Amino acid sequence: MMKKNGKIDRAFNLEGDAEALLDRAYESEDEAEVEALVERALELEPDNPEALLLRADLTDDDEERLSILVGAIDAVRAVLKAMGVRAEDFGEDELGLVYLALLQRAAFTFFSVGEDDEALHAVEELLSYDLDDNGASRNLYYRILVEREEWRRILSETEQDGDHQLGWAYARLAAAFMSAHGGEGRAAAAGMFWNALIMSPNVPFYMLGYFPEPEGESEEEEEDFNFASLYADVWPAHRELLNWFSRGVILFGLLSGRFGEEGDDMLEILGSLGGRAEYDAMSALIKDSDDVTIIETLAARHCLAE
Repeated sequence: MMKKNGKIDRAFNLEGDAEALLDRAYESEDEAEVEALVERALELEPDNPEALLLRADLTDDDEERLSILVGAIDAVRAVLKAMGVRAEDFGEDELGLVYLALLQRAAFTFFSVGEDDEALHAVEELLSYDLDDNGASRNLYYRILVEREEWRRILSETEQDGDHQLGWAYARLAAAFMSAHGGEGRAAAAGMFWNALIMSPNVPFYMLGYFPEPEGESEEEEEDFNFASLYADVWPAHRELLNWFSRGVILFGLLSGRFGEEGDDMLEILGSLGGRAEYDAMSALIKDSDDVTIIETLAARHCLAE
């Protein structure tokens, strides 16, 4: 919520009926009710930043959502400036936190509509704050760099980045593969693949469409799916990368029993990708093992390195 300040326009005052409506909207689990409450709040206060934030969240069309977000960002930034809140203090100010929430949504929406430069500018601003967003902003940052094929920059920055989120892991393995020259480079990329897989073994299965979207499952599974959706288009952009990545995912999937009745079909696909020999060798070593043991064994045997 915004701090009181007599100099601020009434449209940004969250006291009164609009605030009560928004409180009810946050508590409701009925989307239709939330939408009605937000619309009523906006009728009362058309420039209410939290109401605009919720309105953007309820908007399916990317261009329309972006218009709402950009307008709200500009307005809130002006108010924060009038209040004398320094940019470096936004994370400690209630309205500043609303601004950062708007900015994060705008960054993702800019990326969705293909405005990579604007998305990068927004996410770089977000990264200047110590946000507790489970790595979402950093994951998007690396995803944008992958989209721009800035492989050298990715390798340089991930080497110095101590915050090892999934975006860090998948961006660097893609960059390592695309930059590989000779066996040593491919071996390094393979090691990064297994390191990424062990962080969250189901993520690449969502990326390649082998697993459906989880319904009513744990929050962790939802987060895995959302991350996988962000990075799903990375692999098809380069045929050799897709084949290599798929080979590793299918190999692990077969050894961990993830394909069930489709195992024979997946084994045939693995063979077409050049992974049958690895599977035969590894299946003789791995029997009823847990995910971590399987991945560690595959990494120790340098699978995918060739």
